[in-house]
Amino acid sequence: MRSSTRNRILASSALLLVVALAVYGWWTSQGAPSARLPDEVARELARVTTVQGRLDITFQGVTLEQELWAQRPGYLRTETEQGPSAFAGTLVVLTPEEGWVYSPALYMATVVDRRAAASQEDVELEANNVMGSILERMPDRILDSLRRGTPSHRSERSEIAGRAAVRLDLVIANDDPTLPAGPLTVWLDEQYSYPLAWRDSQGRELRFRSIAFNAEIDPATFVFHPPPGASVRRVTPAP
Repeated sequence: MRSSTRNRILASSALLLVVALAVYGWWTSQGAPSARLPDEVARELARVTTVQGRLDITFQGVTLEQELWAQRPGYLRTETEQGPSAFAGTLVVLTPEEGWVYSPALYMATVVDRRAAASQEDVELEANNVMGSILERMPDRILDSLRRGTPSHRSERSEIAGRAAVRLDLVIANDDPTLPAGPLTVWLDEQYSYPLAWRDSQGRELRFRSIAFNAEIDPATFVFHPPPGASVRRVTPAP
């Protein structure tokens, strides 16, 4: 009788241990990462040197299909392959020194001195609805927001552009200067924590259709010369 009781106690203890381990495993995969998440994202994002891919950007009912080349930090090129005629063929080329936006529809290139004032540069480039600057800065802005303690929830895994992705839901505070206030949903690459898709409170949506990390990019990709005869508008940011 005593042996039977002891066996039942041992069996119950073993069951409790299994349940405890299961709960701990769920907690470490769901709850605990919220505290560790900024360090995880920073570590994985630091391994990204270049990004190449094709993506869809939707804003205010307009969808642009773009090709992207990025070399971190500071270099980016996008070409709008498909979209309304006003945007088709638009190029954005960013370097640490300057940023170019070229519009074939207007036959005009706008150039900004990026060393002068980053905030004004964002206004000028994003006003063209090509999202060149935000594409370059989004990975680091997400990381900055997480470091500020932005509430976040990591949820289901999915596949985007043929890569494993983890969904992250954030609520951006009104005083957070890095991102638009309100809900932000991003899907981070599981290996590199690079955003493969996002949807912000202003209705902007992005989703990569294909993407490759850390492949060599020809330096000439980030060199831009306006076509002969194109008008050039030089913007001098306010100090």
